[in-house]
Amino acid sequence: MRVVMAQMNVKAGNIEENFAFIKQTIEQAKLENAHMVVFPEMCVSGYLLQDKWLDDEFCQYVHSYNDKIRELSEDIGVVFGNLYYDSILGTNMGRDGRKSRFNAVLFAQDKKWVKKENSELSGIHIKHLNPDYRIFDDSRYFLSGIEVAMANNFEKHELVTPFLMNYEGSTVKVGLEVCEDLWSDDYSVKVSELYILQGVEFIVNVSSSPYTINKEKSRDKRINEHKLAMKEKMVPILYVNACGMQNTGKNFVVFDGGSCVFDANGDRVYSLNDAFAQEVSTYDFVSKVSIKSTSNKLLQALCCAIREVDEQMFKSSFKWIIGLSGGIDSSINACLLVMALGNERVIGYNMASNYNSSITKNNARLLADKLGIEIREGSIEALNKASIETMNDYQYKDEYGSLVYENIQARIRGHLLSTFASIEGGVIMNNANKVEVALGYCTLYGDCIGAISPIGDLTKVQCFEVARACNTYFKEEVISMTLIPEDKENEIIWGMPPSAELKEDQLDPMKWYYHDYLITYLTEYPTGRIEVFMDSYLDGSVYETPIGKWIAYYNLTNGEVFIKDLEWVLKTMYLAVFKRIQMPPVVMLSRGAFGSDYRESQLGFIQTDKYKVIRSKILEIK
Repeated sequence: MRVVMAQMNVKAGNIEENFAFIKQTIEQAKLENAHMVVFPEMCVSGYLLQDKWLDDEFCQYVHSYNDKIRELSEDIGVVFGNLYYDSILGTNMGRDGRKSRFNAVLFAQDKKWVKKENSELSGIHIKHLNPDYRIFDDSRYFLSGIEVAMANNFEKHELVTPFLMNYEGSTVKVGLEVCEDLWSDDYSVKVSELYILQGVEFIVNVSSSPYTINKEKSRDKRINEHKLAMKEKMVPILYVNACGMQNTGKNFVVFDGGSCVFDANGDRVYSLNDAFAQEVSTYDFVSKVSIKSTSNKLLQALCCAIREVDEQMFKSSFKWIIGLSGGIDSSINACLLVMALGNERVIGYNMASNYNSSITKNNARLLADKLGIEIREGSIEALNKASIETMNDYQYKDEYGSLVYENIQARIRGHLLSTFASIEGGVIMNNANKVEVALGYCTLYGDCIGAISPIGDLTKVQCFEVARACNTYFKEEVISMTLIPEDKENEIIWGMPPSAELKEDQLDPMKWYYHDYLITYLTEYPTGRIEVFMDSYLDGSVYETPIGKWIAYYNLTNGEVFIKDLEWVLKTMYLAVFKRIQMPPVVMLSRGAFGSDYRESQLGFIQTDKYKVIRSKILEIK
């Protein structure tokens, strides 16, 4: 059997463009005498549409494409994910806002819906396992197959039944599932295993599964779990994923593709690219092993986000405005812009004050020269002086804390970038990294501005890795190696330690590597409990982990010093929530990106009873 796997760049909300691709791919698959063509989850409308799913007219419009695609299925089987918006089994059930909305995979052949072995739902499998964690809110919008089954007096698994596909005059039993149905370890219904027990010859999973670092390992792990559960009864699984970018409003979410086939032994034997790029390929169940793997995948993810934001939101017509301080974060983002879009629409601005060193100004100049982007240089001192004089006009004539004067400089730069963007008809790039965002080491209406924060989900240590990858990509030292430390066995060797350069001899207050780990631990799903981390410090097991050496490096082995630093991080992090709420959308790369992924309320730092007990014990450590 020849199956065309259509790894599709699904454009959220762009229904006509998506349908045009689906139609073209089906027609091409017929010319190649394919028996089946498979498209990803929610391939007509996009998946991450938030409360647009509560718009009845929109849902009816999206649903109308189901029959349009069915009409294209003459002489071929077409499997595609889309909204099903209608009563199921004669029952219009559910809470307001979810009535008759289903995230489904549909199967048409010869212009008819393919019948199922033991169900009234011809042509449709409803997603049974609705994810309600991280960025996902499926149960807010869609009823699950489990809910439908139980409302109609079936067993909760009873709607998981094989599809009866006609294949050259014989009947083939096929299992269809939607994304999370494969990730069933934490659910009571094991969709894949139910299909296998009913004798399907293979399973097709249609997905819109977002990329996070090391996601491919998680996919293989799911298959191995089913393999262990089913033992010798495993069947091939065809996994077809979306690629490109969709967004939740507060996060840009990238999809790497990585569509693949697992054989009856649970081994990956065939794959499409996992480089975030659209691809259509045919698998015939007898092909030789063919595996594709992307190098520098993190760079690919970041470039995909920028490229798709540029195209989907700004129609590839705006210039990109970026503040080039000569530091590592802005240098990385300038590289990413050039990688993703080329250098003609990128303008860098070095806005120096009296505190900026000649080294960083030269770094910015050399970077722009090597990237071939335009750079404009100037001084903000006149505006800085004018701001302080204006403060005097409002009776603020005394000397205030350094932070007041530092923030003036940052807001001047934000003001200037906004003005330059207005003049150039441009879009501003945000340069903050995750540790800075977490600790509020950014200024509202200053360096917090921008349309996208590409590295806002990368720690500083990850930024060092990305900087090295940028230099490898350009085959020269585009980003100065003085900005990238050497991590020796027992020390960090800096060429030029990170600094905001807003006052004399300023250095960033973060304990790099250690605070990077701590922020990651506190934010990644499932969210790390601070008491668990403190327990590991108390019993000494933390020193058996990679972070242990950094606790020693920063002299945090003394309990009082450890607690003082820990509570500075926690309190500073909670105080900065109001800034993060107002920041640009972050590209989601981890399992704890600020925004729709790691969700925060403005609560303040809360000490539990257990926290207080452990804290008192740690303070006794000398």
